[in-house]
Amino acid sequence: MTVERPTFHEAWYRVARLRPRLPGSIEIYRQHFRGQMWYVLENPTNNQFSRISVEAYQFIALLDGRRTASEAWKICNDKLGDRAPTQGEVIQLLGQLYTSNLILAEMAPDTLNLFNRYRRRIKRQVQGYLSNLLFIRIPLIDPDHFLNRWVGLFGKIFSIPGFLIWLAVLGAGLYFIIGNIAELFRQSSFVLAGDNLILLYLTFVVIKVFHEFSHSFACKKFGQLSGNGGQVHVMGVMFLVFAPVPYMDASSAWAFRKKRHRLVVGCAGLMTELFFAAIAAMVWANTSPGVVQSIAYNVIFVASVSAVIFNGNPLLRFDAYYVLADLLEIPNLSQRAKEYLYYLVKRWGWGVKQAHNPANLRGERIWFVFYGIASTLYRIYIYVRILLFLNNRLPEELFIVVPILAFFSLIAWVLVPLGKFLRFLTTGVELARTRMRAAVSTIVVLGLISGCLGALPVPDHCRVEGIVEPARIAVVYAESDGFVVDFLPSNIMVAPEGPPLIKAFNRALEAEKESLLAERRGLEIRQQQEQERMNEEMQLILKEQIKALDEKIARVEYELSSLNLQPSISGTWISPNIEQMEGVYLRRGQEIGCIAGLEEMIIRATAGQNVAAPLIENPYKQLEIRVKGRPEPTLVGEIVEIYPAGQNLLPSETLSTVLGGSMAAQSQGPLGVRAAQNFFEIRIRLNSPGASQLQSGQRVISRIRLPSKPLALQWWQSLRQLFQRRFHI
Repeated sequence: MTVERPTFHEAWYRVARLRPRLPGSIEIYRQHFRGQMWYVLENPTNNQFSRISVEAYQFIALLDGRRTASEAWKICNDKLGDRAPTQGEVIQLLGQLYTSNLILAEMAPDTLNLFNRYRRRIKRQVQGYLSNLLFIRIPLIDPDHFLNRWVGLFGKIFSIPGFLIWLAVLGAGLYFIIGNIAELFRQSSFVLAGDNLILLYLTFVVIKVFHEFSHSFACKKFGQLSGNGGQVHVMGVMFLVFAPVPYMDASSAWAFRKKRHRLVVGCAGLMTELFFAAIAAMVWANTSPGVVQSIAYNVIFVASVSAVIFNGNPLLRFDAYYVLADLLEIPNLSQRAKEYLYYLVKRWGWGVKQAHNPANLRGERIWFVFYGIASTLYRIYIYVRILLFLNNRLPEELFIVVPILAFFSLIAWVLVPLGKFLRFLTTGVELARTRMRAAVSTIVVLGLISGCLGALPVPDHCRVEGIVEPARIAVVYAESDGFVVDFLPSNIMVAPEGPPLIKAFNRALEAEKESLLAERRGLEIRQQQEQERMNEEMQLILKEQIKALDEKIARVEYELSSLNLQPSISGTWISPNIEQMEGVYLRRGQEIGCIAGLEEMIIRATAGQNVAAPLIENPYKQLEIRVKGRPEPTLVGEIVEIYPAGQNLLPSETLSTVLGGSMAAQSQGPLGVRAAQNFFEIRIRLNSPGASQLQSGQRVISRIRLPSKPLALQWWQSLRQLFQRRFHI
């Protein structure tokens, strides 16, 4: 056996004399996974399964109820050599089979306790899964043999030359990102578009495969160098917000003696993601729009989100957390920070003088307080944001998933800790002398918190997103078909009594007018002839025909006059493409531009029912406005009108999620973009002197003040509106 698989185990004496056997009801069958054979043990009586390797099966096959575990292990060592299971692996195997009721044996109490510890470990893992339903891990296979085969090749990446290559590629990627930063942010509005979600997910999975294998190969390489650790026996699937992605357990890296080896293993996945993101940045910046550029941008997006929110953030127990704990040389930072906060409550709140202090050094205390509070708040924030994201993205048929997750989170994060807390408060041995003080202080603190949340009015507000438009605006459409022969340039002042915006010519209309006039002259001649003949009946017929021709002539003359488009209002003539219209054939109804009174601007904002209802009842109409993406300046405005009838045609495409807005878009038609749900339109007038700084087409955020209410009431109203909006009740 190697150092990585120690042959002996200190608890071996507890199982060495056992004479276990498989029950007669056990069924065994073989399965092949990726060319490797596995044995599956099934107990039909309790529907329990267990999958074991070939080596483990050869050990189990020797257990007949007469042969001891020690004898079977020695036979395996003689037959299999280094491939034989170690004593520790045998103990784990027997405990696993015993827990699943797949093996029978008469056991001493100390042996039962040994296996019960395995059962309790499984129970803690299951409880961990239930408390993290958005990050469920399912172990599947042991990749150790595969990693051992290829570590000689891929382990060379984690070296000085590999690090220099990584730095060079990362620098090149940053160069292209900085040079195209504006386009990079603009394209982010399309990354969650419906037609890109499948491609985004596939990109995410591929990146995560490389991420996890980077950890594993780094762990393997430095495990071989250090002579201890480096085992990677767990590979499986983690359901990250219901999306299956691969994961590997490289926690054996903690056994490495050198810190730099542990740090490289911890950073390997993130460094790999950044490496691919840098290559993708170079591809993205040098390709035209298409599938290749979309894939490259998805790689950049996945790596950046992973770095900022998950793996690169030490407040969650992912890669950066272990790197931070190693850099600080504070093992088990998260758990000890939590215990230190408990210690502060026990020692200074409840007066327990003998409370255990997990901080060994003075410097650790600051880190424990900071990390314990920050990580808890951030974890709650991320969980809530994910639930809100699922609420907005999941179809109504699957919305029940959100309250189920919220319910389990309430149980795992509130009710279970509360039950443990109450049990400790009433029966905890540590509080034997200070139980009354602990109970009174707890009731006082909880009463103050409940009073503040439920009775103290807190300023309330809501936010709506809108588009800046001129208060007076007239869209100019072509009223007749014709070729443009002259036009006024854009961005000049025009008036109804001034020159026409566009002059056009239609030879067909001119010819039609001449033909109609000639036909009319012929009818007039015939009318005079019938008048001389005293034929009154024919005169009446010709008179009606002339009248009909006059109507046609009037229509043609109107269309001819409409070829010269006159301004309908005074204002600024805006037509960005007017310079390219000379000689262009315009169709009736074609939009040409608009006339806007830029001296006064309004904001057309969109609001859902949960926002519009309190606004209609709200006596306060004052609000603060700022341009999206710019914290300053803040302008002042007031609501002048709320259209009570719901609609779904957005005032501007920029308010849709397609272009970075907040309204989910459903479809785009000739009239514009339609929202997925009906909304109310709010007209806001600007009262601030700085309103002249706003430009037409800018997207703004309006913060509207509502009557003050306690926080508990605000949260309850938000939750109720969420269910009303989803279930239409």
